Amino acid sequence: MIKKLSLIFISAIILNASTLDEKIQNIIGYQEFNENRSLIEYLFQNDSAYYANGSINYIAVIEKLKDNGLLKVVLNKPQDISITFKISDDAIKSMKIISDSLTALGYYHYFTKDLIYDDNKTITWTINLKTEAAIDPLMLSKELAKNNCRFVDIKQEGYTKWMYKIDTSNSTLSNAYNITNNERVDLRKPLTPYFIKVDNANIIEIHSKYGNHWFPQIVFYDKHLNILNIVKENERKDSLQLEIPEETNYIKIEDIYTLANIKRGLSVIIKE
Repeated sequence: MIKKLSLIFISAIILNASTLDEKIQNIIGYQEFNENRSLIEYLFQNDSAYYANGSINYIAVIEKLKDNGLLKVVLNKPQDISITFKISDDAIKSMKIISDSLTALGYYHYFTKDLIYDDNKTITWTINLKTEAAIDPLMLSKELAKNNCRFVDIKQEGYTKWMYKIDTSNSTLSNAYNITNNERVDLRKPLTPYFIKVDNANIIEIHSKYGNHWFPQIVFYDKHLNILNIVKENERKDSLQLEIPEETNYIKIEDIYTLANIKRGLSVIIKE
């Protein structure tokens, strides 16, 4: 019996090592992997350190590769990069999180090459951009982690073609203000529309600061970022009180015309 358990344990170690090698090869490419096989074996000899809850800990793996010069994203000249994201949960919210993460990393100018939503409710989103360096997967993974998203798989081909499979099943919006009921919160000058996270709230009061010229646009979303209601006002407002629809988890506050109209900021109160 002990012998049998030992064999199972050894088999599990071999399987983990094999899986980790495969994932590393997918990240850095076949040629880079073969040229540095001995170094990789040395760096990742304690393969169990690169797993978390039975899955590859991509942040730890990519960090180790990058620290040892094995992750190369800089190109010889500007080239067209193709990046595919595969997502199986919360399509709308997931695409917003990825888009916000790209913006946070300085990638504003890209275009959608393909967008497929299949029968299994899986989104395959492919974007193209011209750049001198591919998106750093370590920086992207850390940005996504702020929103409780994680890599499930990565594949790279020739430095110019990348595929990321992302688990967004527990995702949150890290840039959303968490406002508790009956708390007054002053929001500073917005660079993007305000996103507010609420829970079991019935009323929202919004007060415009002195010097603003606010023409409100308020959007209420459920936890999946499906729109529940939109309120627009074509008249300038100093304050606004609205009922919050049931199942609201997020509220977006902006101006119909330009965020410059609320450059002095807003004050928000959520009530039960």
